[in-house]
Amino acid sequence: MMTKERSNRLFGRCDVHVHTRLSPCGLEEMTPEAVLQAAADHGIEYLGISDHMHPFTDISILDRNRREFGSSFGTMDIYIGCEGEVLSVGRTSISEEVIEKCDYIILAANHFTESYISQPLGSGREEVARHFLDMLMYAVSLEFVDVIAHPLFVMPDTYDPLSPALLTTNDLKPVVDLAAKNRIAIEISRRALAPEQRPCMLGFYRLCRDAGLKFSIGSDAHRLNDVGRIYLVGPLITELGLTDDDIWLPPGKAGRQGKVTSDRCRA
Repeated sequence: MMTKERSNRLFGRCDVHVHTRLSPCGLEEMTPEAVLQAAADHGIEYLGISDHMHPFTDISILDRNRREFGSSFGTMDIYIGCEGEVLSVGRTSISEEVIEKCDYIILAANHFTESYISQPLGSGREEVARHFLDMLMYAVSLEFVDVIAHPLFVMPDTYDPLSPALLTTNDLKPVVDLAAKNRIAIEISRRALAPEQRPCMLGFYRLCRDAGLKFSIGSDAHRLNDVGRIYLVGPLITELGLTDDDIWLPPGKAGRQGKVTSDRCRA
């Protein structure tokens, strides 16, 4: 059984989805010093700072994070990215300037808690499932994207959490194929552990695994207690049969140059 002991496996040494106090929903305790120490305490060797990039976010936070976090902390490598969002099919919150400032881009296609995000036409399961699919398909079509955040996760107090379960393999296979073509990784985080939604996510992850996609590992921490607690997804990693070769690591700015295609950035 996976415990909170330090892991020798690569996934247990990665947390590339961490927010700071600069995210509107990040607690004030999420200072650079505190985040770094919390990550180090959990044996994290690859830390990714990915504050929210909402349409109204001042992108200078990216420079601030790079300045305050640096590029390493002891033996820990530090990467500065962001979590953008699909606003509607055809629009994201990511600009070319943001891409230039980031080591990697996480994109969420399901931030339906926000009023400025395009919502399903209705609240029925079929309508919600179709909208999830359309938003996700658009997200994986964007070549500048490195990671899809918490795929198919239904945020609390939004829609029926069982809605994405209506999506079939035939519905999801084109999404997976396009993600593979664009070298986009799929995130595994504690969001995948929601009991009602776990079977749907597990099926999607298996499709991704079988297509050869890489998996990004992140806590999606907004508070210190969640930073580096990657052991929580250990049983899921084991059930999927993932190895170190299946785990995605941020390439850094230099490694992204061949991936970014500016005319696909639609903000």
